[in-house]
Amino acid sequence: QRLSPFRPLLRMVARLVPPRWLSMSHGHRLPLLELPRRCLAIMGFLLSYASHAAHYDFVEIGTCDFDTLAQQLSSTSVVGLSVEPVRQHLDRLPAGPGMRKVNAAVGEVDGWADLYVVRPEYMEPQCTGETLPSLGLPYCLPWWFRATASLNRPAALVEVHAGAMAEQVQMKVPVQTLTYRSLLASNDVTSVGLLKIDTEGFDVAILRQVLSWGAEAGEWPDRIMFERNNLTDSPDAAAVYSALDFVYDCWVPPEEDDVHCLRLRDLARGRALEPLPPSAGPGAAPMRWRMELPDRILVSAVLLSAQGAVQVADWEVSVGSAGAAASDLPCGGGLRLAVAPGATARFPCRAEGRYVGVAAAPTGAAAQGGAGGLPIQRPSLEVLGVAAPLGSPRMSIGRRCCPGSCDDPQWLFDGFDPACEARCQADTACRFFTVYSSLWCSTTASCDEDVPASQPSAVTFAVLESAWVPLLLKDARQSSEAWGGSPERAIDGRHVPHFLLGSCSHTAGGEDEPIPRPWWVAELAEPDPDRAAVSLVRVLGRWDCCHERLDRWEVRIGDDPNPWQNAPCGPLQVVLPAGGRRDVACGMPMEGRFVGIVMEGPEPLTLCEVEAFSERPSARSAEKVVAVAREKS
Repeated sequence: QRLSPFRPLLRMVARLVPPRWLSMSHGHRLPLLELPRRCLAIMGFLLSYASHAAHYDFVEIGTCDFDTLAQQLSSTSVVGLSVEPVRQHLDRLPAGPGMRKVNAAVGEVDGWADLYVVRPEYMEPQCTGETLPSLGLPYCLPWWFRATASLNRPAALVEVHAGAMAEQVQMKVPVQTLTYRSLLASNDVTSVGLLKIDTEGFDVAILRQVLSWGAEAGEWPDRIMFERNNLTDSPDAAAVYSALDFVYDCWVPPEEDDVHCLRLRDLARGRALEPLPPSAGPGAAPMRWRMELPDRILVSAVLLSAQGAVQVADWEVSVGSAGAAASDLPCGGGLRLAVAPGATARFPCRAEGRYVGVAAAPTGAAAQGGAGGLPIQRPSLEVLGVAAPLGSPRMSIGRRCCPGSCDDPQWLFDGFDPACEARCQADTACRFFTVYSSLWCSTTASCDEDVPASQPSAVTFAVLESAWVPLLLKDARQSSEAWGGSPERAIDGRHVPHFLLGSCSHTAGGEDEPIPRPWWVAELAEPDPDRAAVSLVRVLGRWDCCHERLDRWEVRIGDDPNPWQNAPCGPLQVVLPAGGRRDVACGMPMEGRFVGIVMEGPEPLTLCEVEAFSERPSARSAEKVVAVAREKS
């Protein structure tokens, strides 16, 4: 265990030292030096330790004998570790060349403990209508109660259903316990793709160990999935969840207890923080910078490290479609922090955007023009967001691409593969991939349309940088308004397809519509608004209700504030699937001040987000170069 932090170094040494050196007996001369037997034995152990360490595609703790990754992936080449304290459950799981099984519970210490399990005679199928009267229960416990085993204490769920009979219904079984650290060390685990924890209320205790080991050894699972429900009664649960948010981006899909967490990585690596002109206004103008991200990405937090010698400044960070602009979302709700040179501050963001903006203003005497007012130097940033292990940024949560058609998607690959990112990068046609908590992988050449996935654990990534540059939209208007669906909602930066959550526009429709054909329009807010070229418009439709209303609609671009008077961008569009998002390409860049949506028919027009994009001048050639370079590699 003490050697675990040195695994990466040992693996590097193992690749450099010839294997024949390790088999030499005492007295043999090495090419460069002569080592005594004990030193040689130690070297052999270290290199053997490094060479046997392995990456596991999944580690599942608390499997029982149903709905396990081991069962789903038994016919694949996936490498996995299943941990279950009940021997009978573990023996029912499939065995394979890549599967390893551990009969133990993950606890606070290495040793032995009592495991409370439900006696078989109180559960289906052994419990029947004939045996029930002699058991003293109002009903037979369902068969899945065999998964309610609880360490060191009776299971709370059994107490709810069995009442005063709970103690009699359960029996104590002595089981071996391993700490998370010992579990990894005893199985030579160096890295984990997916960590799945289902331990009936003990998830927090295990997560605490995961965080401790990660901070000590720098080894973090790429993805964590655990159950969070009324069984989680640990008094320090809130502190553990808060600490988890510093390393992972976590979310709970609707109507689920499972929490899904993806590893945060630095999205700023290799990206420049470019200076911007000072903003106009009274007083000293703050220094401003902007960093472009690979695409519109959810930024969890920004770590800002001030540079320079003596200048202390007030710093602000924003995320959005412009960078350091009033229209962008300020991190931390407008948090302004005084950061001394050499110090680092964390700005919580939880905002989506293509740009990260930074603004700095001098403080104290420097702000009043006094002594010590040295120029503020460009800071260094860590932009924390979700990316796959090889660097592909996350595009969406709970959504999947629809290449060709959402009814019959044309996938490049659709099957189990824990190395989904590597598969996509190796395929020159692949641009997007979607992964699930089951290790299912789907790869595609396009994502011009996407929809909510049937499996909420879906996460979609992009392997190439987007060719589209966002254009700011402002001053939205529409033909009418109903149900509080103001036109500004469609450009609020929130990709939320539920109308009741307050992020979708809504016209009146029907007899209440002053014009039979509804419309929505917004003005481009570019530095040269009179001549901004639009190449693509992205539209997000409604999910919770009535998506079929958005049918026979068009994107219009031009200089007239009435979108019906402007030229169409792309063809007439058919209905969007529920919660669907569609990219409408104009074919050629179109110039104009206004971007609008028009629709035939009397139905209300509801838009949950509208975005406009221009095409980077060298985007197509640059994208081709990336693909060719990837093919050669």
